[in-house]
This record gives sequence, structure tokens and C-alpha cells, in this order.
Amino acid sequence: MINQSGTENDTSNMTSEEKVAVATFNPSNSSEQNSAVTSDEPTVSQDVATKSADPEASRTKLQTAVIMASLCASVFLAAIDVSIVTTALPTISAHFGSNAGYTWIGSAYLLANAASTPSWGKFSDIWGRKPILLCASFVFFVGSLLAAVSVTIGMLIVARAIQGIGGGGLIILVNICISDLFSMRNRGQYFAMIGMVWAFSSAIGPVLGGVFTEKVSWRWCFYINCKYFAP
Repeated sequence: MINQSGTENDTSNMTSEEKVAVATFNPSNSSEQNSAVTSDEPTVSQDVATKSADPEASRTKLQTAVIMASLCASVFLAAIDVSIVTTALPTISAHFGSNAGYTWIGSAYLLANAASTPSWGKFSDIWGRKPILLCASFVFFVGSLLAAVSVTIGMLIVARAIQGIGGGGLIILVNICISDLFSMRNRGQYFAMIGMVWAFSSAIGPVLGGVFTEKVSWRWCFYINCKYFAP
């Protein structure tokens, strides 16, 4: 009775502002708010996990199509230069009067391609995928242009080596970009597209090389690459 009466007296002596403050502070309300905040945290973490597991969800189908078209074009350029010169080698050898140097025209490209692959991957880790992919495209363009205007067999071999360095960057960076842009569940179909482009370019390369050599000039086996970079 004493405690109740004392509490009632204390309450009666309180001002209206103090009564509002006491009514506002309710431990049960604060606990409910804390539980609400705690329940929201898993939702945010789940959203972040979903986005990281499905990175292509933030892009439209049109954006994905444009990205894949660009990557496939890069692979097409690098792959077609492996086989396009095979049918043009006899004509190139006769043009430069070389009986042995022509064997390095294809080998220089493949060796430079394989040797430069690890470096391109490391450069892309440091400076980013897009700048290094554009840099590899530029190196490939320079090598193609030098090969097209070669005046000696030695110049052609060096130009093919430069081409191979750029081609190695194109091939490895396309694979890296697909791994970065698409989830593990869906990236298989995009790698399949790259494989189809590689198969198509390998099949059509000798045909184009023979047509250019017979109808125009063997130099168009390399000029054709420059057309992709023309504005």
C-alpha cells in the first residue's frame, strides 16, 4: 500500500511533459524495434548474396547480347588468323623468294600467342578487364597492319609475332570477362558460343585465305582484320 500510494503521489507530482516522456519510453517497444532491425539484416544479406551469385540479373537481354557480340568478334579475329594464312603461304613464299622463312609465318603467331597469355591475365588483374582488352585489340591491329604492308619476309614474321601477342590477349581476356560477367550456372552456354565462333572461324579461315590470294592479294588476309577497327 505504501509503495502504491508513493508511486501515485510521484506520478501526480510529475509535470505533463515528464508524463509524456515516461509514456513514450517503453522497453517492450524498443525490443520490438530491435527485433525488426535484426529481422531486416538477413534480408539485406540475402539480396547481396543473390546479386553476387547471379551477376547477369542486373543487365537486360539487349546488353548481354551486345557484350557477347563484342566478345565473339574478338575471338573471331584471333582465331581466324591461325588458319587464314595456310592457303596463302605458297604465294607469300614466292612473293618474297623465301624457301624456309615462310614456315615461321604461322609459328611466330602461335608462339607469341601462347607466351603472352599469362601476362595479359595479370595485367587485367592490375588495371582492369576493359582497358587491357582494348589494349590487346590495339596491339592486334598494329600487328595486322604491319603484316599487310610488309616488304620483307623478316618484317612479316615480326608483324605476325606482334599479331600473336595481341591475339593471345584477346583469347584469354574474353574467357576472363565471361567468368566475371556471368554466374557459374549460366556461363557454360556463353563459353559454348565462344567455342562455336572458334570452330566457325577455323573452318572459314582457309577458304577466305584462298579467295583473297587468288582474287585480290595475299595482303588482304591481314587487311581484313583492320576493317574491324575502322570507324
